[in-house]
Amino acid sequence: MTSKARKNKPTRIEKVLPLGKIIGFFRQRFQDPYLNPEAELSFADFQTAFPEISREDLEEGLSHWVMRPGARVLSTKTTDLDGSELQLWYVHGLHEEHAELEDSVGRSPLQL
Repeated sequence: MTSKARKNKPTRIEKVLPLGKIIGFFRQRFQDPYLNPEAELSFADFQTAFPEISREDLEEGLSHWVMRPGARVLSTKTTDLDGSELQLWYVHGLHEEHAELEDSVGRSPLQL
């Protein structure tokens, strides 16, 4: 297998938790998460939405999509909720241009 072919092959975590699935969940909850400043989800929200994905894979998948190189689509922030810190995820950007980006470099467009 060539190095180019390896780059185009989705990683295990990208198969378990594709970016399109995450964006689709945001859209289901918020219609237009790109323009809604309240479109933020907690880890518990993701666990409820994706019960078939183990906690470890969900943590790894969310971290993967936040930290991956290239155009940023998913971001996190920490907020204070009644004296305890809560991590929230949100769709990065002001418009939907990121939805047309590829799941990862050189792959097919996101399936939303």
